[in-house]
Amino acid sequence: MAESVIDQIVSELRQTAAGYYPEHSELKNVRVVGHTPKPDHYTYEIVVDFANANERLSAKVYRVNKNGLLAAKNHATTEFKNLTRVYQVAQAKKLTGVPRPVGDFTSVSSVVAEKFNGVPLQSIIMKAALLPGYADHGTLRAAARAAGEWLKKFHKATSDMPVPFDSPSLIGDLEKLCRRCKGEGLDDNSIDTILAGTRSILSRSKKTLPSSAVLNDFTPLNVVIGEKGIGFCDYGKMVVRGPAYHDVAMFMAAVEALEKYPFCNRAITSEVQDSFVEAYGATAAEQQILRVLKMKALLGMFAQGRIVNVKESAVRKKVMWATVMKKFIQQAAERSLSPAA
Repeated sequence: MAESVIDQIVSELRQTAAGYYPEHSELKNVRVVGHTPKPDHYTYEIVVDFANANERLSAKVYRVNKNGLLAAKNHATTEFKNLTRVYQVAQAKKLTGVPRPVGDFTSVSSVVAEKFNGVPLQSIIMKAALLPGYADHGTLRAAARAAGEWLKKFHKATSDMPVPFDSPSLIGDLEKLCRRCKGEGLDDNSIDTILAGTRSILSRSKKTLPSSAVLNDFTPLNVVIGEKGIGFCDYGKMVVRGPAYHDVAMFMAAVEALEKYPFCNRAITSEVQDSFVEAYGATAAEQQILRVLKMKALLGMFAQGRIVNVKESAVRKKVMWATVMKKFIQQAAERSLSPAA
């Protein structure tokens, strides 16, 4: 299925790609140079060859899974609309790092856009963890700062009226997540620390939160560091309006969760989070709220569990994942939400 779809995409690009690059001379060829399978889609890298240059595109082809063809098309349509909207805003507000959509391929459950070349921030973090001296010259700090600056510019470019801060609803969500995580082994002391710390912070929090478009997937794995700055290419989960802090908290949670790997220590994740939050410009009061939202994101990761196939070896891996995450959540709760934090 995916192979036939990419053939259709390549065939159409051979007819239309030249129109997107009038600065180049004759179009020579369009070719696929690689692909990466993901749980819900395939990503294909496409090269458009001109007589005097070449351009690289990325084609995201959604899988037709148990939900059927219509669901795949709907996912592609949502992402294409989001990307088109953000690209138009980026052009108007001088925001770099947003890929230009190339054609409309939603009829074949696909989204095609220009490829932003660079290295995922998560790869930089892992190199800093594994290679002594890699981050000694400020490489990691600079990358984290660039990510925070880009996200702030994105939220400013898509800003909307503030939204009410519903503290009771947030506490209720945390209580539900804690109950789910208790079934996976999270102890009562950690749950008490999380809920007591949350109530203490929210009792003195402000009544509204800034709103903007929310990416819902701004994580080190999806943030690309390139020669031209930051690039972000996945707009499938974006919503047009929501609390901007959710993106900040999700990024921080994803960074902190890397501590589940024994070689990625607290010093590295703290450096990334601190540099990111400082560059984003969060005040001391805002950072208190971010601690709560980060914990909510971490509990969500724990409650969701590791997605694996139901086999004997996979069951063992799932148990190991739960054990590691349980210990990690306990430590995170003590650091972020205990009275001394």
